[in-house]
Amino acid sequence: MSKPTTPSDAPKADEPDFYQLLGVEKSASEAEIKSAYRKLALKYHPDRNPNDVHAQEQFKKVSIAYSVLSDPNKRRQYDVSGPSENQLDFEGFDVSEMGGVGRVFGALFSKLGVPIPTQIVPKVLAQARQICLGQESDIHARPLAPGDTVTASVSKQHAHFYEINMLEDFRKNGVAIICKSSSSKFKLVLFDKEGGVRMIQESGKRGKAGTQADMFFVPYNVANIQEFNPMKYHLEDKDTPIAFHYLDSFEMQTATLLETRKHYIAVYGDNWISDVKYSITFLPVAAAANEQLVEIQDTEKAISVIKKEMLDFQREFTEAKRKYDEAVAKLKVQDDVILKALSTREDLYNDVVRQSQEPYNKKVSPSKSSGGFLGGWFK
Repeated sequence: MSKPTTPSDAPKADEPDFYQLLGVEKSASEAEIKSAYRKLALKYHPDRNPNDVHAQEQFKKVSIAYSVLSDPNKRRQYDVSGPSENQLDFEGFDVSEMGGVGRVFGALFSKLGVPIPTQIVPKVLAQARQICLGQESDIHARPLAPGDTVTASVSKQHAHFYEINMLEDFRKNGVAIICKSSSSKFKLVLFDKEGGVRMIQESGKRGKAGTQADMFFVPYNVANIQEFNPMKYHLEDKDTPIAFHYLDSFEMQTATLLETRKHYIAVYGDNWISDVKYSITFLPVAAAANEQLVEIQDTEKAISVIKKEMLDFQREFTEAKRKYDEAVAKLKVQDDVILKALSTREDLYNDVVRQSQEPYNKKVSPSKSSGGFLGGWFK
């Protein structure tokens, strides 16, 4: 199961978690985030807390958190990459505003495995609000019946909207929304009552099966993981063996069920050049699959343990590698010192021999004093 971008990866120890700052779940809707922010903003507002440095600092933190989590594109980038100054300023590319050359290069880099974040264009977000609020719109949501599969093609930077009806009977085992394509990039988006983005699922490669995005809303904890992109780690952390990054985005999530009402989802075309051909299915989870679901939970718990072990092992590996690098550097120094000492020793011995031989070199041997070439013939 791929990772929805709503649940975020664990932040670094020295960085605040924006969801925790606002006191909301990682699956919180846009309305819940706004409500939480308003309460905290009133509580910590500088006008209500004059000369209170702590309150001013908290007000600043919750304001930053809200500025990110209230924006669908910034929130998606935060959930994927975690907090960073550059990421807070950069929401991703608006492909609709790029020219042909830019699109070609974007498609080329994506093909090479370089992750390039993209935005959902404002027009699509506005259409979602109109549909969810029942306002007049030139776009309509197509009903998606349980178990039915719809095959369609959506233009790049456009969206197809679907309406699903969550019944009480479905809540017992949960439901899944599965969207597939042969090779295209797309986003699967779930909206809240007001049309705000509740969850975004990026498509990812699934072996030879093409690309896929799925959302599972089931009454038990599940794990999510996004597509592994080795190029990202080769660019950012080439000194660490890639095996330490396999589970970076693997994270257990609390059980989430859809409310008993109508919900609206969209398939957003995220290709750089071509349209997106896809199929989408709204699937109530079958009771007959309980045995497999139990195995999935056991497997994911085991993977969680492995992830913790790998985090500890990475620290051990990094320390061992640091000591090894220091040892290699020390060995190189010692190698130079030893070779230089041996060379100096050899030179000194040669000097001893040369100086000891020098007095004898001044004496002329009898054979050389016998005189000329014919001296040896006429003795």
